[in-house]
Amino acid sequence: MSKSRAKKKQRQRARTSVVGGERPDGGAATRPVTPGARTPPTADEPAPRRPSRLEIRDGVPRPDAIWAPFPLTEIGMGVGLVLFLIGFAGAPALLLTGVAVLVVVVAELCLREHFAGFRSHSILLAMLPVTTIHLGVVVLADVTWRGPLALAVDLAIAGALAWWLQGRFRLAQGRARLRAT
Repeated sequence: MSKSRAKKKQRQRARTSVVGGERPDGGAATRPVTPGARTPPTADEPAPRRPSRLEIRDGVPRPDAIWAPFPLTEIGMGVGLVLFLIGFAGAPALLLTGVAVLVVVVAELCLREHFAGFRSHSILLAMLPVTTIHLGVVVLADVTWRGPLALAVDLAIAGALAWWLQGRFRLAQGRARLRAT
């Protein structure tokens, strides 16, 4: 028997909570239900909703925003995308505004997921401040800050930030797994 079929049979056995027959005291013979196994719903309670693979990752639930039921992040992404597309058609100010809105919204989502231990965004979060600072240096201070030296400095700073962020993610993921159990 293949491993997948064996696992499927094991899951089916774990789902079964009542075994046919009776106990000596007259009650139904039951088998202990394994933790996390689904039990059939009773007539009074609805069937429990099974979380999708997008809501739980490695045993860690997706973090809610502080404005949780209100979809501010999704609205921001929609507005940013619309501004970006309109700006792409010929309005450079709207293009830059759309990019700025998308950067802020995506950065917020990545920070929330990363520091909750849900999903690692180390490289993206490391490159964001380095790119912003590099852009500020080029625009505001010195236009000649480019070439191999600038790239090497930017990559070294981004690498150090990514290493630190990955350590923070592992700590957050460990804490979240402990809370989930």
